[in-house]
Amino acid sequence: MDANTFSGVSLIACGHGTRNAQGQETMAALVAAIGRRIGRPVLGASVDVQTPAVGDVVADLPTDRPGIIMPLLLSTGYHTNIDLRDAAARFGAGEASGTGVRTDRIRIADPLGPSERLAHLQARRLDEAGWKQGDGVVMAVVGSSVAAGGEDARAQARNLERVLGQRVDVAFGAAADPTVPVAVEACRRRGAPRVFVSSYILAPGTFQDRLHQAGADGVTRTLLDVGDPDSLGTVAGIALDRAIHCTV
Repeated sequence: MDANTFSGVSLIACGHGTRNAQGQETMAALVAAIGRRIGRPVLGASVDVQTPAVGDVVADLPTDRPGIIMPLLLSTGYHTNIDLRDAAARFGAGEASGTGVRTDRIRIADPLGPSERLAHLQARRLDEAGWKQGDGVVMAVVGSSVAAGGEDARAQARNLERVLGQRVDVAFGAAADPTVPVAVEACRRRGAPRVFVSSYILAPGTFQDRLHQAGADGVTRTLLDVGDPDSLGTVAGIALDRAIHCTV
């Protein structure tokens, strides 16, 4: 990809947002990596907690060119279905004295997952944590109240199963069962010699910290790490691919 790929298009890379300083640094590094891939700046935004809020960024976009919101989110959920659509509806509102301009010139790309490329990154994180073939794997997902979010998580677990060549259990931090500690214990009861938690989380934060209390023998790092340029490049590439293929 080069700068011409998105010539004349405003690009907004939107993460969830976090109060965790390391998480903020990590997501900022991802936005920068996306910009480097295409040789031009990309606007960063968040749906919650952090500023600038995605709605404010979209409101201030110039209306003489189209825009694409790239969700730096792993699954379909409330943020992709509601928050980002609400943000898109504010396109040009800053220039229109707050009246709002609904237009098909702002589009929302698909979330990052499910993705086989992310599954390969998860497998690498498991190897780094000391996982061996035959050890149990619990894929930890934040969770969503939207049914499609759970379906995306299970689809990603199937991707990881294909990469690892063995069973992968899914566990959730909120809005669904089983929880991560329950899934870890169930994996032990099935006779796994050791149990590892595969963190299906982009960046450090509260949920990642809680995974270390789930009773597993090992917990992987988050998918992204500022000290791991390959991880940033992988996710940046997925985000841009989603943007290329997004629909109105």
